[in-house]
Formats: sequence, structure tokens, C-alpha cells
Amino acid sequence: MVDRTGATLLSTAFLFACGPSSDEGNIFTADGAGLTDDEIDGSGSDSGSSSDSGSSSDSASDSTSDASSSEGGIKLDTLPADTAADGPIDENCDFVDILFVIDNSVSMGGYQTALGLAFPQFATTLAEVLPPGTNVHVGVTSTEMGYASSGSTSINNGMCTFTGDNNQPNSAFYVTPDQQNTGKNGAQGRLFDPGGGQVYFDFDVDGGQPEIDALANWFADAAAIGTGGSNIEMSAAPAGWAFDSANAATNSGFVRDEGAVLLLFFMTDEPDQTPAIIDNMPGGQAMLAKIAAAKTGCGGLECVLGGGFLLESACNAMGNLPLDDLLAGMSEPPVVAPLPNDNLPAAQIAAEMNTLLSNSLADVIAAKCDEIAPVG
Repeated sequence: MVDRTGATLLSTAFLFACGPSSDEGNIFTADGAGLTDDEIDGSGSDSGSSSDSGSSSDSASDSTSDASSSEGGIKLDTLPADTAADGPIDENCDFVDILFVIDNSVSMGGYQTALGLAFPQFATTLAEVLPPGTNVHVGVTSTEMGYASSGSTSINNGMCTFTGDNNQPNSAFYVTPDQQNTGKNGAQGRLFDPGGGQVYFDFDVDGGQPEIDALANWFADAAAIGTGGSNIEMSAAPAGWAFDSANAATNSGFVRDEGAVLLLFFMTDEPDQTPAIIDNMPGGQAMLAKIAAAKTGCGGLECVLGGGFLLESACNAMGNLPLDDLLAGMSEPPVVAPLPNDNLPAAQIAAEMNTLLSNSLADVIAAKCDEIAPVG
């Protein structure tokens, strides 16, 4: 690992979310207050269109809980000092694979632009902190499994219910590629092609500024995955299906098993609407099984990290969504932060994003790389 500061890496305080407590599996916690009337009676709704609108009609983004109060909200902590390396070590990972799961509903255009603006600094930081010779794959997929032109969220007896077109439950829009390939670019866990047939970017950290620039340009296009996607937004489901053989035609070669760190990074302004039960097991656990199967040679989920920019809402705060289970199953506590205020200029949102991406997440990836033996 390269120490770019001249001191022990990861010694600063990070936006590092605590893992689940003994009685909670959630990333966001609530103090039991803050549910709006719209949330309680289900009057919040979203209706998307294929136009790139800067305004949102997504329900959950308009109704957040008091999860950021003194008793709840994102739990911020510092990374334990013993996870950092003081200097170069003899063996470390060969590869890093990063999958961005990006919400492509109508309200996300500004965030997609900001993420693209933030990425060059993140790429530069990765090149600085990862061991020489490390190869990085970067890919993007969307939150769409099956398309719904509208969606709504209601909370009854402490449970969140998600419905789409014709008041159908969210499970009706869980369309898996092994049963029906919708053919949509970047849907159902397929990697998104921003043009030219390159569904993921292959990046050598020793490639210098020209390679960093090429990656940043490609990612800016890939992160702009569009705003005409489903208004039933699933985060955990595409993260699992990205590694299923049903998507091999587009995704083959993206993920490496042995000698590789895998990072799953989520950006969405809606709670995860992946079905709670998939194949007779909790939905998040079902997707974790797919991810672990792709990393068996490396040690399964011990080689997987999670992170993201997520909405603080009443549904997230309850901690019973599939994404909660998925992130809790990673080898380290997830590196998450609330989505910045979307009324800010894109450049300012990008700067806030890099507080997490470049100032903490890049070092967390490098620390995990130090723990993984190279191939052979």
C-alpha cells in the first residue's frame, strides 16, 4: 500500500457507519418518531417518466424520518487503527472490482452527474493507495429489475409496503434474467454499456494520468445511466444478479475471484424495494448467496465490501430491508453516508461525495487489499 500522507493510513476520522448492533440489522436507525402523515397513510407516491427531469416525484425521497436525530440516523465512527498498514507489505491483492448500483429513476439525474464529477479524485486516490501493479475493474448497473412507471410507499403497523403500476406489489416487478431477459441496457444486474460496447473499464493503477483520465471519462458516461428506469427501485437484487450466470453474456470477465477485493456501492434516493422473501429465504440473504458464490476461491464474503450514498427514511430506519441484510453480511461495516442535498450545485454535491469516496472509502479498499493474498 502506498502511504500518501507520510503517516499511518486511515488515521483520520471517517464517515464510517457502524455495523449492526446486537439487536438491529439496519444501517439507519430511528428513534421511533418522525413518520409523516403521508408515510403512515400511504399517500406518498412516485410516477416516473423517461424524460431527464430535475424534479422528483418519488415518494420516499419526499418523506424522511427523524433518523438523523441525536438518538438515530447514520452512525458515524472511526476505523480501528489496527486495520491500517504502516508501510508496504510483501503480499497483497492483485485486483479490485467495483460495482456501482445506481438508481435510474426520474429523480436521480443530478446525483448521477455529481457522482461523475466526484469520480476523478476517487480514481486518483485509488491509484495512490493501492499497491503497484493492482488492476481495477469498474462497472455500473441500475436499480431496475422489472419496469414500473409509478410507485408508492406506505407504512402500516411498522412495515413498509411498496406498490407499482395497478397497485401491484413490488414482487411483481422482480423480473429475473434467468426467466425473462428484458433486454434493457443495465437492467436486471447487467452491466451498463454507455456506448462503444465497453461494459466495464479495466484500469491499471500504474497507468498514470492518461489512464485515470480515460477511466474518469468512461465513468462519467456510465454513471449517467439515465432517469427513465423503473419506479420500483431494487438495490440488493441487481447486486446479486450481476454475478449470476444468467448475465454472463454481458458481465463475463468483470469479477475476479481469487486475489480480488469486490466493492458493491449503492446510490439511491429510495429505500430498497427488493422482495423481502426470495426463494423461500430473506431477499438480502438470497442475494448474498449469489455474491458469495462468485468469491468462493477468495474466501466468500470476507473479500467483499459495501458502501453507498443512501436515503435516510422511515423505511431504512426500520432495518428490515434486503439491502440492510446484504450490507450487514459484508466483511467490514459498510461505508455509507446520506445522500447530499439535491438542491446544491452538482460541484458541491461532488465535493461532499468525495468526503466519503476519496477520504475514506479508497483507504478501506486498500486496507482490505492488504488482507487478501495474491493469486498463486
